[in-house]
Amino acid sequence: AEYGGEQTIYFFSLKLMTTPILFDDIFEVKAINNEGKFFDRVSRLYCISESYEMELNLDINSEIYPMEVNQKFTLALASTLNPDGSAPKSGGYVRPEKGSLLDQYDYAMYGKVFKCQPDKLSPMKVSIQASFGGLMMLLKGDQRNLKGIDTDSRIFLLMRTI
Repeated sequence: AEYGGEQTIYFFSLKLMTTPILFDDIFEVKAINNEGKFFDRVSRLYCISESYEMELNLDINSEIYPMEVNQKFTLALASTLNPDGSAPKSGGYVRPEKGSLLDQYDYAMYGKVFKCQPDKLSPMKVSIQASFGGLMMLLKGDQRNLKGIDTDSRIFLLMRTI
């Protein structure tokens, strides 16, 4: 811009913030252990989400994180625990100085997506299956809400009761 014969040049630095959250919604527990209880410290939750009408089957360690039917919780899937979305600098997890997504949640698991497939009855829906050290997750719903989650993705599952 020019003012009174002087030319001023403005430089703007735009740092694009990427979010580590790949998916999040509020779920309500509809049933627990519908098919029976197979392990002492593990419960399988059957849940429906409020916003995106997703279906969730999730194994949790019920000894350290007990849940009840009709209880609501926030579930998030994240690519990293760094709030700015940056990848860890080392091969393992190092808590960032500015905090972590763990600070916002009560329960967390780390695992790997082993299957992503379209729903046979509805082409707009997808099923995502992941394992968190043997605790399984099956998340079904509209594929538009599950972008960025692919087979072999490493993800963090984060939960907070409401």
